[in-house]
Amino acid sequence: MQTIDKIGRKINALPIGRIVPFSYIDLKDVSKDTVRKYLHRLHERGIISIVERGYFEKIEPFHELLFVYGSLKKGFDNHKLLEKSTKRLGKAKTVSKFAMFEDTFGNYPYLILKPITKVEGELYQINRKELLERIDEFEGTPEYYQRKKIKVKTHHGIKYAYTYVRETSEMPANQKPLEVWQNNTDYKVDKLNSFLEKLQ
Repeated sequence: MQTIDKIGRKINALPIGRIVPFSYIDLKDVSKDTVRKYLHRLHERGIISIVERGYFEKIEPFHELLFVYGSLKKGFDNHKLLEKSTKRLGKAKTVSKFAMFEDTFGNYPYLILKPITKVEGELYQINRKELLERIDEFEGTPEYYQRKKIKVKTHHGIKYAYTYVRETSEMPANQKPLEVWQNNTDYKVDKLNSFLEKLQ
């Protein structure tokens, strides 16, 4: 049995809400540093919560799915928000149709509730409630974006996942709806230059 599985068995024996010191995990031939490393890994998975230095609490598991289609995707500007306490489940596509447009300078896209095209993105499992709350804050929810649960198609079938939409936005007259959003720096620069030219 792997070390992390042994630690998991000891944690499973604890009641929800019980706070114990790291020393509770006392395994033969396993160093304190190794135990600490695995406890931090289990914290990221949402199985425990490290409440203060050297102590952790067993918590109710938290797992929600999040469909991202813009700057939170892997390789994009804000993906760092999803680097911890998540699991990437792969590419996904909306089952329903939406209209996806981008801001004036091409920095980020947004969905509006118009049945134009299915949108491509990525699916993530969020393992900690506070991370979902942090993403809400980043997205300006509920004032700017609204978090809604939708159906997405994946390699593993149809899943229900949260995503962010703008319920009150209208379709911009000077844009064509997008099916997939690309992170193209040259394109962003061209959009900025076009915008500045119109101001002259």
